[in-house]
Amino acid sequence: MRRGTLVLGLLLALTACSVTVTVSLPDQTLDLPGLADTGGKVVYPKDGLSFSPPPVDVVRGIRVEGVLEASEPLNITLEFYARTQDPSQDPACTAFTLPGAGSSIYFCSISPNDQKDQKVGQATFQTSQQASFTLQGTKLAEGIKAGRLWLGIKASGLPSTSLTLTFRNMKAYVTVGL
Repeated sequence: MRRGTLVLGLLLALTACSVTVTVSLPDQTLDLPGLADTGGKVVYPKDGLSFSPPPVDVVRGIRVEGVLEASEPLNITLEFYARTQDPSQDPACTAFTLPGAGSSIYFCSISPNDQKDQKVGQATFQTSQQASFTLQGTKLAEGIKAGRLWLGIKASGLPSTSLTLTFRNMKAYVTVGL
């Protein structure tokens, strides 16, 4: 009986040995042409986020918090997706060059069995230009640990004019421990 109690006590002590490391992520801008919806696809910017990954090996959980800003007031819920693979290298993604801007975005198809794109959260705008968000998921965790990540959106009910969305003040909270 003592041995079982000792093992249980040791396991409880080890699970209590965790610390949270904060990683600041760069802002990401996504310029959208005037389109009512993303056609069931996820829209990603050409360039993903690059940052220094956390200097840890044993990760127990990751969440990202931040604010999404829109160039005009919105009344919509946007779904967020994450990927670690460059959309330009994915045959399921189609490039679209924004007129006059010279920058590209990618429209990526997803399926229920897709291992490249994963829904990681959402933000709801209520006739506002800002919405806070929290993101979580295994694909997000893979990207944070690697220091390279693309964040994309899927939505319907977008304005028919061009729209700029900017992910700001993003912090990844990485819980590490045994």
